[in-house]
Amino acid sequence: MKLKSLYFLIVMILAFGCTQPKTSKIFETSKNYPEQLRQLHQNVLVNIFNAPVDLDEIKQLLDGMQENGSWANIDYTSNERGGWPQRGHLTNLLEIAKAYQTIGTDFYQKKDVSRKIHLSLNFWLENDFICPNWWYPIIGVPMILNPILILMEAELSKEQLEKGLAIVNRCNIGRTGQNKVWQSGNVLLTSLLIKDVEMVQKASASIKEELVVSTNEGVQPDWSYHQHGPQLQFGNYGLAYVGDMIKWISILRKTPFNFDESKVSILRNYLLKGQQWVTWKNQMDISACGRQLGENSPESKAASLYRSVEKMETLDPEFSGEYKKANKYDNLTGNKHFWRSDFQVQRTPDYYFSVKMCSERVIGAESCNAENIQGYYMGDGATYLYQTGDEYRNIFPFWDWRKIPGTTTQQDDEILPVLTARGYRIESNFVGGVSDGENGIAVMDYNRNGLKARKSWFMFDNKVVCLGAGISLSQGLLVTTSINQSFLKGDVEQKTNNNKSGKSLVFDWILHDNIGYVFPVKAQVNVETGAVEGAWNKVTLRYSDKKLTSNIFKLWFDHGVNPKDETYNYILVPNATKTILEEMEKQLPFEIVNRKNRQEVVSTNGLIAGIIFYEPGKSDVFGGIEVDQPCLVMLKKHDNGLQVSVADPTQKLSEINLILNDEYFGEFATSKNKKTEIKIALQKGGESGKTVTLELTKR
Repeated sequence: MKLKSLYFLIVMILAFGCTQPKTSKIFETSKNYPEQLRQLHQNVLVNIFNAPVDLDEIKQLLDGMQENGSWANIDYTSNERGGWPQRGHLTNLLEIAKAYQTIGTDFYQKKDVSRKIHLSLNFWLENDFICPNWWYPIIGVPMILNPILILMEAELSKEQLEKGLAIVNRCNIGRTGQNKVWQSGNVLLTSLLIKDVEMVQKASASIKEELVVSTNEGVQPDWSYHQHGPQLQFGNYGLAYVGDMIKWISILRKTPFNFDESKVSILRNYLLKGQQWVTWKNQMDISACGRQLGENSPESKAASLYRSVEKMETLDPEFSGEYKKANKYDNLTGNKHFWRSDFQVQRTPDYYFSVKMCSERVIGAESCNAENIQGYYMGDGATYLYQTGDEYRNIFPFWDWRKIPGTTTQQDDEILPVLTARGYRIESNFVGGVSDGENGIAVMDYNRNGLKARKSWFMFDNKVVCLGAGISLSQGLLVTTSINQSFLKGDVEQKTNNNKSGKSLVFDWILHDNIGYVFPVKAQVNVETGAVEGAWNKVTLRYSDKKLTSNIFKLWFDHGVNPKDETYNYILVPNATKTILEEMEKQLPFEIVNRKNRQEVVSTNGLIAGIIFYEPGKSDVFGGIEVDQPCLVMLKKHDNGLQVSVADPTQKLSEINLILNDEYFGEFATSKNKKTEIKIALQKGGESGKTVTLELTKR
């Protein structure tokens, strides 16, 4: 059995209290620091040792080290821009240095271990490996080399220290968002090593500056996270941000450079009102992962978030109960629209659904360092429906990337263009959502590369009504709308209306993997199942080109070549059974209007309705409603009243005037002659696009 935790004698020390351990001679070196830096030095050491080390792995690393201090399994000639293998040398070296400085192990202060550490350190310092991706020499290398130099400080020769400082000093305070946090953290550790109090102060201040809510890069007013412009980055930069802020709040506590503790609430809200929404049964939502879609990536990102939330129990103990709840997926139920990121989530204890969009304001996706090289349509209304959590687990090598679930796209045989780190936007600002916290509507007036489509998703009563209208293109290409593309699990049951040969049949409903697909307007749909061949290097270039095969379920509409005002209409039914779908066939749970100027869904029980007005107009919903601006409206009946939720997808309006054909009391409401006029003042600034909800009481 492997011993996973190396730091035996400080188990009882609070991981984030930064109490001074008395377990290793290295902690005695703090007395050589200026008084202002002594506690900081202690805290940094505690933080370095907090990460557990595998003792068997240390032995293997030492045994496997070559005579020149290198390792045979590392390609020191690689020019990979992402996953740069040479950095693994420093990672190995740091683990050995930690073992060397920890009392109670076979490696503690042993001369042969010290000799090998210096051998390996000198190999790096003499070769000074440089990755062509700027991130590694500026951030990635100093991030690991600094702790090594701090651990080995007492044994470093003058030449080693000079060469090491020359490398870590490539990093200066700069950039924005998480890049700024990384760089400032590197500068702080370098400044600590050279005992520069003033620079430690500047670097710590720079880190603290990023624990803010902003409409620039970083944490947004809706608790999403942006980097590389207005681009959703929960699972990449935003995930690193969580870990780093926890680290630096902990390290700087009880020092002259500590955080304003009241700002911990920002990190708390970011986790509980932002990050918590995008994980489901140990998987992070694909749309939240950013460009990093490697093998097991959504799973590893969810695990990283879990660990960060767990650490917050100690960092922010007053809310420890909330963090414990947050790490259980079934404790969070409801609907949330992230208006700053064109992203909406619906979740219950039984299923998770999301839709990721983009606009003139929000970037859809990016590719960088040969990652996500197929992600050209990742922000074009991508939808994912999870129940088990395994629906899309490691599916990326087998995907048809022109048919990402939920997207309406052009089809041809050309290689998909590779995006840049600045991604893409579409030529539309009517993209957004309305949410009352329980139900929601998302809309995307899609316009990209000549293809237009008015797409919407109504998340009502544990179902999702998906509508498309005005689908048009005049470039001589086939257009499709993908309904789903997941792993094939068991049989595909279906109700068809004819015996037409080929892939395309007219369906009432389809059932696969406990997900129902109901077609209120009998639809000609393509179903494809069977083995698909793929390779990971088609997703991220640095991965293997080994051919893999898996069985895939693929479902889509074919709108034909050069479609003109085509439509689609389907309902996603989580936790479906054949009986449920047969009942829906007899009596649909919704009345649906799917027009180019208006899309609306009303529950047949008359309790909830949603309308997308693409232009000012009227609807007969709930006795009649009229608006003077394009907008989203959601209505819910309750005892003697009505809840009205309104949002402006363009984020440009200051108010919307609404008329109901009945008399109500309420904020902004004026009633007379069996009509109610409501002048709704909309949110401004960073909250533009946020839902305004009113409670009205019937006269």
